[in-house]
Amino acid sequence: MIPGPEEVYGVLDSRFPFDSAYDWDNSGWQIAATRPIQRCLVALDPSVTAVEKAIEWQAQLLLTHHPLFLPHLSSIHPQSSTGAITKVLLASDTGLLASHSCADRHIDGISGALADAIGLECHQVLATDAQGTLYKLVTFVPDDYLEPVRTALAAAGAGVIGNYEECSFTLAGIGTYRPQKGARPMQGEIGQLEMVDEHRLEMRVPEAAVGGVLKALQRYHPYDEVAFDLFRTFAQGDQLGIGVLGTLPQAKALNDVIDHIKKALGGVHMKVTGPEEGTIEVVAVAAGSAGDFVPIAAGRGAQLFLGGDLKYHKMLDYSGSIVCVDPGHRATEQPGVERLADVLRHAAVQNNWELEVETFLEDPAFGRFV
Repeated sequence: MIPGPEEVYGVLDSRFPFDSAYDWDNSGWQIAATRPIQRCLVALDPSVTAVEKAIEWQAQLLLTHHPLFLPHLSSIHPQSSTGAITKVLLASDTGLLASHSCADRHIDGISGALADAIGLECHQVLATDAQGTLYKLVTFVPDDYLEPVRTALAAAGAGVIGNYEECSFTLAGIGTYRPQKGARPMQGEIGQLEMVDEHRLEMRVPEAAVGGVLKALQRYHPYDEVAFDLFRTFAQGDQLGIGVLGTLPQAKALNDVIDHIKKALGGVHMKVTGPEEGTIEVVAVAAGSAGDFVPIAAGRGAQLFLGGDLKYHKMLDYSGSIVCVDPGHRATEQPGVERLADVLRHAAVQNNWELEVETFLEDPAFGRFV
């Protein structure tokens, strides 16, 4: 089976809901795909080289972290870089989809990938900015249909708790109903009380996935009238925010930690400020432009902060209390490119899709020194 554009979109939306993007952002479709997706190229930027690679590879979709269009854009000049890229994508019928801040704000997203790349454990959100709204879905399913219904709900985005998928609770019981005129009972007769072995099925649902989950419930549940309850939860929402705070498996000497980070990020050049010796165990990371998070990292007890585009005055102000490591914007976000690709690869296996997913990583040392 070859997935359509909305199926690929739905997989990403269930992992990093597009409506969780910041108001200033433009995550989601930049140029909507119109063809079934057999090949998807994943890159950090919708750059000229990434677009050329996607077209050369005959990909129907280019998935990038950064968007091509931001909300302040009011016009496109055909000779600008944005205009040229837009023309090429439209002419080749290649879709462009961007994950941007919706993947930035989730702990297992772009910064989570960076934290994993350097081996951090015990992840927490570094700078919390919101609490995700979550719901608990409760429904009642005949025994023979329990697994198909549970699987369909999970595929639509239900049952995700942290790094776990398909989380649910079931309890066996007996359901009763008396069909009336006009009913189409799966079993039983009009006017007769029916008793059926059923399971109570409970799954957690993020707000962005509620619509798709309820559609899946109606489609895969065998009853013509589906009984369900949807409860909003308040204290159990996944935190949204920027960056990750974690710990190394064991404390290490500062120079060993810096060498480890450099190796994990492919040997890229890094700017390092702060104490020149000591032992490091608590580390904060924030992928991309992370200059404003130095004080937060220091305040949360981090001994080392890894981020891109760190600001001179922030690094200077905290140079006596925290080690700051800046390998550049691209280098901190490139592990996230692999994470986005892995989300689609996993979905392809789970859904038996004929979908090839490749990554395109440009030189993390953007620009040159002269």
